[in-house]
Amino acid sequence: MKTKFDLPGIKKLLLRRPADTESLDASAAPARALFGPTPETAVAEKGSSLVDFLKQVTLFEDLGRRDLRRLARIVHERDYHDGEYIFQEGKPGATFFVLRRGLIEVVREGSSGTEVPLAMLEPPASFEESAAMGAESVRWFSARARGPVSLLTLGKSDLDALSVNFPLLANKVLMRLAGIMAIRFRMLLDAQYLKESEKPQETDQ
Repeated sequence: MKTKFDLPGIKKLLLRRPADTESLDASAAPARALFGPTPETAVAEKGSSLVDFLKQVTLFEDLGRRDLRRLARIVHERDYHDGEYIFQEGKPGATFFVLRRGLIEVVREGSSGTEVPLAMLEPPASFEESAAMGAESVRWFSARARGPVSLLTLGKSDLDALSVNFPLLANKVLMRLAGIMAIRFRMLLDAQYLKESEKPQETDQ
């Protein structure tokens, strides 16, 4: 089993600094780091089977085909059109998502009330994992489709059912969820530390 998460499926959005600097919320840089690095390999052809696609997702890459087939039976596929919100900031949620096709823009409301773009997600990105683990999750950002989008979703109720019917598989998934969340939390702390270290140092008068 692999011991290192490389978190593929993320393409950082390189932002030009706008004239209105207040539109760049202070959380933008840590948030971009939180979503992880640029993927090194492209996702497979669109015509690939759901099982083959799940194998490419970091969360499920160590599962055997039998477990992947079981998982494929319980995930839900949802389609969104261009500009449609998958979810909005401040709303509760109990589902996490895997991007199968298309692009998703991650945005957050800035201090001036305008949307601040944080990142662009591409397949096979997964996001909002904590929501499926039973945490009282409130979405801290909004996710919006850029063009046609196809998502796979897995909710807390799905994981509860998986725990009853296939407890070993459920345990594997939960362990991977926890591992990815820990890695992302560490990335956020590293980004915040870097941000603080770049601030001008005050000198004694």
